[in-house]
Amino acid sequence: MLRRGCWSLGRPLICLRGGLQAPAQSGRRSLVSCIDPSMGLNEEQKEFQKVAFDFAAQEMAPHMAEWDQKELFPVDAMRKAAQLGFGGVYVRTDVGGSGLSRLDTSVIFEALATGCTSTTAYISIHK
Repeated sequence: MLRRGCWSLGRPLICLRGGLQAPAQSGRRSLVSCIDPSMGLNEEQKEFQKVAFDFAAQEMAPHMAEWDQKELFPVDAMRKAAQLGFGGVYVRTDVGGSGLSRLDTSVIFEALATGCTSTTAYISIHK
């Protein structure tokens, strides 16, 4: 059975009973979901999410395999993430952080993890 309302970033998606399927594309991963990840978020949170998804797709995902295989620490990507405000998300604004809530940061880290889980884990731990 085909279900409506499913989406995929940049690729056609077929939602069948029993799971999701997306056409294979030479070694590339993509985010596939039948649930809108922005459902229930306010406009500011949706913007955080969009910026994080875009950053993950453009700056993290294309390099993830190389970073892992060569055991590289992505200094340049970390600096770019910090410039976007992803570095001090829990830190109070009066000391230079973003001062975001746990929900806000969860939205950001979930979106970043679509690009590189290990780099996102480092960002989340070393806020």
